[in-house]
Amino acid sequence: MKPIHLRRAIGLVLIALAILGTTSVMKKELPLALFGEHSTGIVKNVEKITTSTNSKWEYRNGRRYAVSRGGESTFMTITFATKDGKAMEVETLATFNTEAKVGDSHPMIYLPAKPETAKIYSAKQLWLPLGVGIAFSLVCGLGVLHLLRRQPSA
Repeated sequence: MKPIHLRRAIGLVLIALAILGTTSVMKKELPLALFGEHSTGIVKNVEKITTSTNSKWEYRNGRRYAVSRGGESTFMTITFATKDGKAMEVETLATFNTEAKVGDSHPMIYLPAKPETAKIYSAKQLWLPLGVGIAFSLVCGLGVLHLLRRQPSA
């Protein structure tokens, strides 16, 4: 494959990733951040799920042992009331190691037209994913501009 074709292929992949990232941010976090209503939610249930496992070799007392380690995802069931008094229950994934215990109180944010899409209103649950999504889209977009710009003729 010629270098110019490879650059264009990579550019097209980056365009697709930038569009995907932008679409995700525009459909999820951004409307919540801009137009969301606030409420307070109470954690009713916490469920930890092992998402992956891997093994690592460790040495103890001169012997080699395989130690399994797994990643965990924490899902929380949270109840809250909308501004008009409607009781809602949502399940949300705790992102960026958000701690959760049954009975905990968390500020919530929801769209009045779609309260079932509510999230915990915090840096870890709303603002950090929003920032990561915007940064990802910008990096992909800048990569596209860099790869697809005209190369000077030799």
